[in-house]
Amino acid sequence: MNLNSIHNGTIEEWPNKVMDHKPIVTYAGDKDLFQSLEPTLVTSLPQEAAEWRRSYGRAIKSIYLAATFVPFNKDILPKEGDYQLIHQPIFHTYWTQCPDVDTYKTSARESMEGWMKILTHNNINDWMIVLVETYDFRKTNKLIPRTTVLDKIRSDFGAKNADRCLSVINPLKSESRSAGSWRGLLVNMRLLLLTAYDRTLLRFEETIRDHREKRNHQGWSFCSYFLLQEQLAFVLEMLGVYDEALVQYDELDALFTQFVLNSNVGDTPDWLCSFQVSLESWPGLLLTNSINIELRRQIKDNTISLLQFRSYLFSRQCTMLLLSCKPWEVAQRCLPFLHNCINELKILEISSPPGAVACWIFLCCLEVLHTCEKFHDSSQVEAFSLYTAGLWAYARDKLGELGELCGLMPENETTSEQLHTVVILSAGIGDAQASTAVENLKQSLSSKEAFKKQYLELSELAMGTYKHINRHRCAHQIGRELSVFYRRVGDLSTAAGFLLNALKSYEDDGWQKLAAQTRIDLASCYKDMADDERYAKMCASIASSETLDIPLRVHYFLEMQRILQDINPDPPWTNTLSNCFNLMEAEIKFLEKESCVEATLEIECHLPSSLMCVGVQASIEQIKKEIRNVKKPGKVETDNDKYPRNMSESLNPLNSMLMRLHIIESLDYQEDRSLAGSNVACPNMKKILRRQDSQNKSKKPSVATRGDYTNCLSSGHVILQPGKNRVVLKSKTEEQGYFRLNQLSIEIEGLNFLCSLTSFRLVYEVTATPIVVTITNEEKGLVAGLPQNLMLNIFIGSQTIPPKSSLKLHTSVGLTIKCKNVDQPLCRDLDIALPEEPVSPFSTIEIPLTVFAQLQPQRDSNIIEHNVNLRCPWTPEEKPLPLHFQPPFLSVYRLQTASIQKFVHISVVGLNSQSLLLTQPQLNILLPCSSVELVSLNPASGQKLTVSAERRLGFMWELKPDDSANNPPIHTEFSISYSPVGNESQFYVYRCPFDITNYKTIFVVESRIEPTKGSEFCRASTMCHLHLSVQRVCASPDSSLMYEVLADQTMWAVCGKTAGVITLDTGERQSVLLDVMPLINGYLPLPLVRLSKYIPADLRLTSGRITHTDSHPRLEPFSPGQVYNSSKGTQVHVIAAANT
Repeated sequence: MNLNSIHNGTIEEWPNKVMDHKPIVTYAGDKDLFQSLEPTLVTSLPQEAAEWRRSYGRAIKSIYLAATFVPFNKDILPKEGDYQLIHQPIFHTYWTQCPDVDTYKTSARESMEGWMKILTHNNINDWMIVLVETYDFRKTNKLIPRTTVLDKIRSDFGAKNADRCLSVINPLKSESRSAGSWRGLLVNMRLLLLTAYDRTLLRFEETIRDHREKRNHQGWSFCSYFLLQEQLAFVLEMLGVYDEALVQYDELDALFTQFVLNSNVGDTPDWLCSFQVSLESWPGLLLTNSINIELRRQIKDNTISLLQFRSYLFSRQCTMLLLSCKPWEVAQRCLPFLHNCINELKILEISSPPGAVACWIFLCCLEVLHTCEKFHDSSQVEAFSLYTAGLWAYARDKLGELGELCGLMPENETTSEQLHTVVILSAGIGDAQASTAVENLKQSLSSKEAFKKQYLELSELAMGTYKHINRHRCAHQIGRELSVFYRRVGDLSTAAGFLLNALKSYEDDGWQKLAAQTRIDLASCYKDMADDERYAKMCASIASSETLDIPLRVHYFLEMQRILQDINPDPPWTNTLSNCFNLMEAEIKFLEKESCVEATLEIECHLPSSLMCVGVQASIEQIKKEIRNVKKPGKVETDNDKYPRNMSESLNPLNSMLMRLHIIESLDYQEDRSLAGSNVACPNMKKILRRQDSQNKSKKPSVATRGDYTNCLSSGHVILQPGKNRVVLKSKTEEQGYFRLNQLSIEIEGLNFLCSLTSFRLVYEVTATPIVVTITNEEKGLVAGLPQNLMLNIFIGSQTIPPKSSLKLHTSVGLTIKCKNVDQPLCRDLDIALPEEPVSPFSTIEIPLTVFAQLQPQRDSNIIEHNVNLRCPWTPEEKPLPLHFQPPFLSVYRLQTASIQKFVHISVVGLNSQSLLLTQPQLNILLPCSSVELVSLNPASGQKLTVSAERRLGFMWELKPDDSANNPPIHTEFSISYSPVGNESQFYVYRCPFDITNYKTIFVVESRIEPTKGSEFCRASTMCHLHLSVQRVCASPDSSLMYEVLADQTMWAVCGKTAGVITLDTGERQSVLLDVMPLINGYLPLPLVRLSKYIPADLRLTSGRITHTDSHPRLEPFSPGQVYNSSKGTQVHVIAAANT
């Protein structure tokens, strides 16, 4: 570097790249010594990063520092007003090698003082003195001097800056011992060098601030200020702090923009007038790391144009972004930058040749795009693709603008004036920049073929990038514009394809105006292609576009009719119904009189005039019964008559205003649990804020071809008026199953509008209803034992009954039947003749019947079940009809005992609410038995006894057996006559057998409580005697007995054994004495005594036979009434215990 070329802020030589520049550091003192160490120092300094801790709390940066060392000279020191910071030495060093203090005093100190005076005179505080020592092994045994050379240097020059005076061992003489001191030298040098930059930049920022505050003064120039602040950006770029360097350029950009905007509403500064000259060149951007020296000179001389200044400033911003590895932000900033420049050209009213700005914009877009393409990292490509799509589209638009201007579009003939325009534009681009963008633009302007190739290539890149980032609407808009280009080329099919894609997108999004205009373009394209079918269909769609004017819609409506009349296609062309009609609502119902299914459709017609339809049809498709999630409109019966339940389906789009909001209630409470506030919150914001289509497409019908209309609902000639129309379709149903409306057809002469109905769930079921026979009860319930009236119901259904038919009824055992009001006996088999007159379908035949269920012996309240088996002529199978009868009452038998006397007690319990009169109760012994006699204890006849629900009657007979040991069972039958109260003309007899067993008393047990001797009364807590007596009163094989005393533990305490075994013979009495103690006073019931059969070990008595069983004794209970406890219910008076 030529140091003499830097003087008073003027640069004679400028580096191509700022980042290749290094901080300048001077060296003084022993030059030979420094030059021997310089290679090692230059290599070691940038190997480690240093933390740059800046003032005012700015972020800490890690800087890798390199340096350029130059000899110290006072001529290169910064002068007042010299702001070329990257060309100024920023740090100064002094190197010396003094073996002892005497040498230092005689030679080195005077040189250091002169060096220090020059620095002090120039107000420089960033310096460092380095003492290089040579380690001598021969002097290790000598005494260490009291004062070293380093101490003297620090006392003379570094009294307040001791850290700036360092000592280092010469690494060339002793590498092993110099590592630590050399590392310390590098760390301190990095730190002091960054401190020097911090101090210098603080002073320089203050200078920049002073200049900026004078921006409203007369004579202030933005160009000079721009060059001044850019010096700060150069230093930050040189140090590798690219983000802060970018901040400086962004501040300059914002300041210049503010000046331009202010000039639009106020006075224009003098320096800004220099930018208002007409554009003579428009070379575009050049994104490189090099600095454009020529543009900087023009900025300094105030001769630069607005576009050139903006290009230079934006290129420097892009350089900082690219050095920071942010190509996506370069693409992001490009479009706003271009729009801002166009706006500034308008504000400053800068004139330019036609197409000049378009050339400049095209070059800028391509330069940015080609620069971004150099970054092949997938993450970067995904990041900048979001912004490059707009740049491709913008470059394509500007190229198209240039093509129109220069006559390069198809069907245009280039004139001499347009050729002159191409020459002017090419000259304005210049040849200084040999970039790809310039070559592409010049080549595109050279011929129509080159222009067409470039234009289509840019269009393809723009559309592809838009699709890559899922911006399909923008891609379709470009496709629509491309269709115009292809129509001018003559490729009508390609143009139609682009228009169709755009039309589909506009229809899906509900953009009706754009869709209508696209249909007009598409119709014109089809007309040029002589495609009459598509042209007619498109005319119908245009005529139905409500966003267009009525005259235009009528014109295309007449065009559609003209084409259909001229061509009269056979078979008719098919079209989508939704293009011209909307199916708003559909309802399916059944007409009984006509036995047909009727569908009422509400169709909205969008055509501007009335339309005569040849027919309206809805095809019917049979589906499987297993289909789920469908609405069942009802049933349609086959054969003669059918019936469905009505069904309607609304086909209108959902109203987004009526959709439920995904929000929840949130209540805020204070510490005392009082309500502080309430609000609503959204638990899932992404769900609410996600993109939604502009139109509900869930029910948008689509159709390919005309379906099968063999089975269909149809209507004749129908005139559809603009607006809503109600059309009624009818059809006979001959088959059964599940059916749905599959396709709707509205046919006019030559054109058939079709719409699929499968998504509308218009489903109905056709079934055959068979004849149903049921029996109903005229009363609340059926009662057994009494005649009951029934009604036999025959529901005809959809079938017919054969003439001279009859029903055969056969009842189960115990049930008899007959026709009511017919004088015939009850029987189990009954034939019923049906009416010979024709019976209308879905009517009911009623036949009254009388049934009688026999009342069987009833010991519980269970329902009596019977069946009436029905055999019909219309079905070969026999059908059972169940009947359930409730018994009117039940009878319960019980044997009562009074010592040796026996009584038979029979209870009649009512179970039904119907009251019955009971007479003549009898209990008869079925087999003759001379040893037993029954004596009735019931009142004499003449007393009326009635029984009903929750009412009980009792009857008593005394049983008198003989004294023999035989105890055979007695078979008896209880009978009683009954009749409904109020209808005593006929009585019915109820019979119930009972078997009486174990009806003799064998043992009598007697117990009593007596006080002990010397006591007159029984006292609580005093021992008493329990006298237990067992007497046999009837012969029995059971002689071994076990007694058990079961005392209430809250009243009695049994002392000793509570059980024992006794042996009795006939007529003998056995007594047992037990000690008991009453626990409480009062009238206490005697302890209960239980008597059981005792079977010794290895013996078991069964029916008078002793059989071997097991080795343990066993107990068997007596039957009720065989043991009579005569003391049961007896109480003893116990007085309170005596006080002690």
